[in-house]
Amino acid sequence: MTTLFAGIDPGVSGAVGFIHPDGGFAAVADMPTLVQTTGRRLVDAGALAEILRQKAPAFVLVERVGPRPGEAASGAFSFGHTYGSILAVLATLGIPHDVVQPAVWKRKAGIPPGADKAASINTAKRLLPGAADHLARVKDDGRAEALLLALQAWERRT
Repeated sequence: MTTLFAGIDPGVSGAVGFIHPDGGFAAVADMPTLVQTTGRRLVDAGALAEILRQKAPAFVLVERVGPRPGEAASGAFSFGHTYGSILAVLATLGIPHDVVQPAVWKRKAGIPPGADKAASINTAKRLLPGAADHLARVKDDGRAEALLLALQAWERRT
């Protein structure tokens, strides 16, 4: 079995990206979600656990998130639930992981402060050309950021 490294961009529009031990693109999956009776989406922890079980990453780097200025309490609670669910799944599966502030990993990836989401997509395409087909849509920024986090997970552990 090939050892993979993973990155997780939290949030219901986030994703999980995987990098091969040689630093090349392996796979990417959109964050699995469930729709509540209220219509809000939450992370599907069971489906996320299955993705991680199947890929069995050696190490995962997760973007550390917190409340955003001006965000409504319900949105902040939902986002915190998603973040906590991700960390709980990793802990339950016993997968080594760490968290990193957005500004820290983006600086390391060469994304300038204040850059829009397209910068993440363009950076991921440049650093991981094998992932380009998975980063074709404007809304693929979560995939791009998960892959950039996975690349930094690989760099940390190799």
